[in-house]
Amino acid sequence: MDCAENVLKTLDSGVDILRQSARGAGTIRLGFIRVLGVNWLPALTQEFLKTQQDTEIHFTFHTGITGELVEGLKARHFDLIFSSHPTLDKGLLCVPVAKQNLVLIVPSGHPLAKYEEVDLARTLEYPYIYFSPGSGIRYDVERLFEKIGEKPRIAYETEEDQVIAGLTAQNFGISIVPEMELLDHLAVKKIRIKNSTARRNIYMVSNDQIYIPPAVENFRRFILEGLPESFQTP
Repeated sequence: MDCAENVLKTLDSGVDILRQSARGAGTIRLGFIRVLGVNWLPALTQEFLKTQQDTEIHFTFHTGITGELVEGLKARHFDLIFSSHPTLDKGLLCVPVAKQNLVLIVPSGHPLAKYEEVDLARTLEYPYIYFSPGSGIRYDVERLFEKIGEKPRIAYETEEDQVIAGLTAQNFGISIVPEMELLDHLAVKKIRIKNSTARRNIYMVSNDQIYIPPAVENFRRFILEGLPESFQTP
């Protein structure tokens, strides 16, 4: 009898979980590039939770570079990822949901630091600290140089924009990075890039080849229906 009662309790519990899931309850596993975790994504998830006050929803938050996030999505470690320009495989849906300006930064005291705006060609004589190939933002930076038919002289490569900014402040080179609050606290000069629309898009990426739980689909729809409100600088 005890065994039968335990089986019934387990079945009842399973049915209850399925009912809650159908109503939009559950866990939403997010992967994202680090800069989005300071303000943009926390604010977005909190706004979503306000619309779901009668539904039990939990988020998990994981950071990484774009290449790692895409692999995590394909391996089903994440339900949605938010990244720079990804290299997409079949079945991955990529939608731009935010944008971020790119700026040239140089060490304080650098010959270019006296300018508020420079032509990218004028920077070519100086060594660059560059994003590594696994970073989606590298695609956006390379496009800027492709437009002028030139390639920068790369002295160092790394994955994180914060690290690049720190290396720039210590005179390892100059760099192009997203405009972020950290730059105001480092010994660097922010310079606009002349004759160029220097920005990168932030993308929401999902795997449409697998089942997407109602909670995840509701969150994805919330973001898409909020455009262009969500299409802003993080």
